[in-house]
Amino acid sequence: MKGIIVILFLCTTLSGYSQSKVDSLLLTKTEWVNSDLTYLRFFKDSVVYNIDNAKHSLIFDFKNRKLTFKEKYFVGGIEFREENIDFKIKYLNKNKLVIVPVTKKEELAEKNYKKLNSEPFFKEEQYIFYNRGQLISKIDFNKITFHASTCFGTCKSMSVEVNKDGSVFYQGRIYTKEFTGNFEGKLSSKDLDQLKQIVNRSQLKVLDQQWKQLSRPNDTPRYNYIVELTDGKLIEINTNDQHPILDRLSEYFLNIHETAELTKAPKKHQFAESNIDNYKVTQN
Repeated sequence: MKGIIVILFLCTTLSGYSQSKVDSLLLTKTEWVNSDLTYLRFFKDSVVYNIDNAKHSLIFDFKNRKLTFKEKYFVGGIEFREENIDFKIKYLNKNKLVIVPVTKKEELAEKNYKKLNSEPFFKEEQYIFYNRGQLISKIDFNKITFHASTCFGTCKSMSVEVNKDGSVFYQGRIYTKEFTGNFEGKLSSKDLDQLKQIVNRSQLKVLDQQWKQLSRPNDTPRYNYIVELTDGKLIEINTNDQHPILDRLSEYFLNIHETAELTKAPKKHQFAESNIDNYKVTQN
């Protein structure tokens, strides 16, 4: 009888561990977003989130269906402090995540330094997110132009235009190594389909209508997106602290030399320019 109890205990423990592992993979391998652009993306031990219309990053911990966001810091260079806010995982599968704050607002109000801005986490009684791939906003474009500026480091200054037929025009200005100058090329149908998938999952229409950068200008590069739709309308987004749902799109354009076979162009291409003054990238 004792042996059976031990076996049942071990099976229960292993089952719980296995489920926890599955939950952890689901949580961290998925970009989570909702129709209001509230956003979560997990890495190994950090989380990028956008809840108050501004991008932030914190440490996180996930255990026993509890999700904890953490801010760790030193005071006076010697005293270590940690501020946490806990959420209960109410529901989680590959397409949907529901989290409920369980830390009391009053508890956080007692903290002396309040380095963790907890206010946005209490806007809703629960937060419902969906797998980014489930929220499709179809974009039919004639061409997309992307401009990037330098930063205080070695960020690329470049411009790229991708047309609906997959043709690519590229200008590398600074920190673009062997791709400095004017280039042209073509995306394969597979790579063009990948771009369209990223575009359709980037909520560009919602961003264009409802989102604007609220954070102050910082030392990150400026990005301009100019999307010419097939119906003649334009989507334009300028930022130097972009909504994190655009990170995959900017990464695609910044590294397009890895997918399109670029060759030296005989002359400079005339790229579309943004009509928005804020965070506008000036071409040289």
